[in-house]
Amino acid sequence: MNQNKLLKFIMLIIVLNSCKRTTPNDTNVSNNQPLAVASKTLVGPLLECKVYKLFNGYSSSDDFEASGVFAKDGEFNLVFDNRYKIGKINKALIQNSSLNIFIGSGSGSSNFEGITFDPYNTPNWYVVEESVKNGNVAYNPRIREYDKTLNYQSSQWCDYNFNSTNNNKAFEGVAYVRRNNQDYILSIVEGTGKIVVNQQNGNIWKVITEFSLPVTFKDYSDIAIFGNKLAVTSQEDAQIWIGNLHQTLWTYTGSWTVYDFPKGDKNGTVGAGNLTLYGNIEGVSFINDSTIVTCSDKASSSQPSYQNYKDQSVQIFRIR
Repeated sequence: MNQNKLLKFIMLIIVLNSCKRTTPNDTNVSNNQPLAVASKTLVGPLLECKVYKLFNGYSSSDDFEASGVFAKDGEFNLVFDNRYKIGKINKALIQNSSLNIFIGSGSGSSNFEGITFDPYNTPNWYVVEESVKNGNVAYNPRIREYDKTLNYQSSQWCDYNFNSTNNNKAFEGVAYVRRNNQDYILSIVEGTGKIVVNQQNGNIWKVITEFSLPVTFKDYSDIAIFGNKLAVTSQEDAQIWIGNLHQTLWTYTGSWTVYDFPKGDKNGTVGAGNLTLYGNIEGVSFINDSTIVTCSDKASSSQPSYQNYKDQSVQIFRIR
């Protein structure tokens, strides 16, 4: 090899190595994002109650696998992935109260994973089914529309595809956004953390775009929006990410914070230890700029027994 060829070969190696060089912020986790490390802890719970205690005629043997919540007009609207009926609960969380009612009908598992409200023009509710088999192969989320009093109207497919191996890690929460005189629903994908922007087009919800958070959770269980404030929960990490939705672009913007849910002891006492009690947070909604309501799914048999104290419940926390 002559000197000119040798020089060209050395220059090529230098260029290739420079393309592979990493920066101090590079990480090996998915989407090249850092792991979600909490810098603060939520204050509370300010109020908390098991779901079965809120309604007349139920006991601890009744399952309420709460999967989504939306705060509106002093009430919390709850959906469950094991029930078709939607719960409407007074914000005071009064036990065995006639103020707490179920709306709707149907039996069996509903696959409901999130609920949101559209106040514009003709007010209506949207409830998302995580994924439903659509044809021979594909699984798609499906969005159910209800009128303002929660009477069921219709269902439309979302054109976001899952398959038989990942359909149980599909759309896990929804949030309504009005922008440029257009209606959008933002959905969170449980398995990837992608926030999918959907817009209704005839009888289908079309995907406009999607974006990721700047952190990585083990799972992603719900999404909530209040003004431009954006929140995403993780049940496996017992954490919540709170940041800001860009006013014109479909992405987050500015500073953000990861919060831990409060920890406690083996008896379920918050603040008395460092055990993860809130290991099943499935739903979140803003009550106001500094307060959120959450709901929790049923703990599995593989989870520590002390997490049963906080499962199948509704909780209110304050953001520091």
